[in-house]
Amino acid sequence: MVVVSTFNVENLFSRPKVLNMADHAQAAEILRRVNRFSELLDMRNYRPYADEIRTLYVALKDYLAINIRSSRVGRNILTADGDLIAKGREDWDGFVDLKRERFSEEQIQFTGKVIKEVKPDIQCFVEVESAGTLARFNTDILNSWFKDKIVVDGNDPRGIDVALASRALYPIRTVKTNVFARDSEGIIFSRDCLEVEIDIDGRSLFVLVNHFKAKDATPAVSDHKRMRQAKAVAQILRTRYDLSKDLVLVAGDFNDEPDSGPLEPLLAAPELTNVLDVLDWPQDDRWTYYYGKKHERNAIDYILVSDALKPLVKRAGFERRGIAGLDEITGGAESSFPGITSWKLAASDHAALWVELDL
Repeated sequence: MVVVSTFNVENLFSRPKVLNMADHAQAAEILRRVNRFSELLDMRNYRPYADEIRTLYVALKDYLAINIRSSRVGRNILTADGDLIAKGREDWDGFVDLKRERFSEEQIQFTGKVIKEVKPDIQCFVEVESAGTLARFNTDILNSWFKDKIVVDGNDPRGIDVALASRALYPIRTVKTNVFARDSEGIIFSRDCLEVEIDIDGRSLFVLVNHFKAKDATPAVSDHKRMRQAKAVAQILRTRYDLSKDLVLVAGDFNDEPDSGPLEPLLAAPELTNVLDVLDWPQDDRWTYYYGKKHERNAIDYILVSDALKPLVKRAGFERRGIAGLDEITGGAESSFPGITSWKLAASDHAALWVELDL
């Protein structure tokens, strides 16, 4: 039996401060303003925007840093009060970065505990800072449970990449990245659609790890982006695989519910089935994500299997105990791990979803 799991770990050791806020709406607004600030610093002439640049910098300086590679005006392009030293983009080379906040040791250990409880042979990770942090997490927290690990630096500059790790019995054969995939509107994937071929006792298991565009304050835009991504994954499946013969598994955080329009191109793809449907899992017990402020419980993490893999699905389940306040959420049916007393200590606001395959 081979256990495959997907888990949005919300980073392993540190996370941009703005992404580690309890109020998601407030975080989204801050990110919007950071993007605007970055746009302004790309202008050739700063003079018409000086007041707006100053106002934004003063409001955002706790969340961002200006990373300067080289400069004609010295070590800084702004004073501490946001007054401009540089006259325009040609005066310096660099970028706007997000300040990070290190997690507590307890929170890091709880993230590891989720994975230790699942005991996956193959783990799909969503929101990993880098290959280095995954390697360190594997050795320091998971006691080198995995041997092979792959992280591709995706299209999101915030360090929330997708990754895959597998145990020594199941080595990685090949890896494909889709970070450069484009359609008529431009880059498709917010992070990547990571394609990994894994050797399962001489047979190939193909795992596609995804993290689709999140919902935000502009639903028309984010929904459209997510639909483009769903269509692209469906196209990859049609053109690169024979789902009636190839053992293919698509996993990750799709950031939308199963009945959503944006996900339909993928979820309704021929010869592809949600493992929870394979097992007739109760519809009211499929949630994988909890946003406490709005009291939303959603099924937004998925494992889909090809027709060839479908008969080999034996069991599936969730590890939700890394979520804070699970007693209250479930009316006492489930409890968080002892010690998770607040969202600051939670492993994630996502559950790990796993499937056991007779391979």
